[in-house]
Amino acid sequence: MLLWALLLILGLVSTQASIAKKAVVHLSPPWTTIFKGEKVTLTCHGFNSSKPRTTRWYQNQQLQENWSTISIEANQTGEYRCQTQNSALSDPVNLVVSSDLLILQVPYSVFEGDTLVLRCQGSDGAWRATDVTYYKDEKISSYFLKYSNFSIPRVGLSYSGKYHCTGVFRNAFLSQKRSSRKVELQVQELFPSPELKTTTSQPSEGTSVTLSCETQLPPQRSDTQLHFSFFRNSRVIMSGWKKSQVLQIPAIWREDSGSYWCEARAVTQNIQKQSNHVKISVKRTLISGILMETQPSGGQVTEGEKLVLICSVAQGTGNITFSWYREGIKARLGEKTRHSLKEKFVLSAVSETDAGKYYCTANNGINTISSQTASVTVRSRDLSSQFNSSENVGHLALGLIVPQFILVGLSVSALLFCFGPWSKSGTPVGHCEFSSGPPQQSK
Repeated sequence: MLLWALLLILGLVSTQASIAKKAVVHLSPPWTTIFKGEKVTLTCHGFNSSKPRTTRWYQNQQLQENWSTISIEANQTGEYRCQTQNSALSDPVNLVVSSDLLILQVPYSVFEGDTLVLRCQGSDGAWRATDVTYYKDEKISSYFLKYSNFSIPRVGLSYSGKYHCTGVFRNAFLSQKRSSRKVELQVQELFPSPELKTTTSQPSEGTSVTLSCETQLPPQRSDTQLHFSFFRNSRVIMSGWKKSQVLQIPAIWREDSGSYWCEARAVTQNIQKQSNHVKISVKRTLISGILMETQPSGGQVTEGEKLVLICSVAQGTGNITFSWYREGIKARLGEKTRHSLKEKFVLSAVSETDAGKYYCTANNGINTISSQTASVTVRSRDLSSQFNSSENVGHLALGLIVPQFILVGLSVSALLFCFGPWSKSGTPVGHCEFSSGPPQQSK
């Protein structure tokens, strides 16, 4: 049990060490070759500086117990490394302390895009170097009549090689030509070619896809600003360079299929690199859940009225072709292709011959499905007005009944007038004369 726990702890420590970033050693001045009597200040830069930091220095792979500060001064030939509490062991710095008459001084670290400065330096004293010549891989790179540094702006990886310099030393009595020792210079990559990664290479239509343009800066150049751009089939997806290395596509469609790649660019150094190509094939979603509906609902419509046939699907992607049919007729009634899950077909004025069973189909190039039939009944306008118009029947009945009531009321009023106690004097009660002919003239 104890052995298992020990192995687990060692595994965790090993994992943390592999994940931790390396510490970085900075030199001031930046040269890795100096003369005797000179010294270089080495500074150890770690990470997560907010936490308490403990610095360890190693010379020739031996821990120097008396060196615990962030910076030390070195004046001896050897290999120097450092490590902080939150960082892994740094890369080695090989310092050369020389007693030669002429040395070539090169920076400790040079990255592509940097300005490379070489210095052909003579030792202090009466000797002064002239006719200074710089060589790369035994070939002359530059010549100066007088002592001068050699600057190369924006170096690339091809500038790696073995450098040395020569100079002529003169005094009051003689002159002699001297050559420095060869120094191997390695121009480091500022960042590797990015790798384009995608959440999926075969997304379904309408789903989201995330593209990431992944690369990494070295710890020595962690403050370098990178911009990114994404492409599909040699066309830029979004105009301009973006600071974000991630591109979110909210909804991808079949026409978005193609070859994708990205570019990363260091803004200041103007270094641009292209990623690998990733093929993305967008899949259509099968159509399902087709439904045929009518307006008016129930499929009952009066002759001459409008009938709307509605065809819809629950899901399916891409352009969907909707078609409408009537049983017994081979030819389709209509067809519409839209980027939609629902479409309508309208019969503007139906007749009795339009009665029957209707259905629709949907196709998106992947599959075709048919709906169940919907029955449509067409009612005659005459029968409808005769038997089903309750409002007209009510108006007719009202027109017949009201006059009858008025006639009865007038008759009752006349009888009461003739036979009532309020009849005229001289007229027998209950007696009224009614003449059907014209009135006679008095003699």
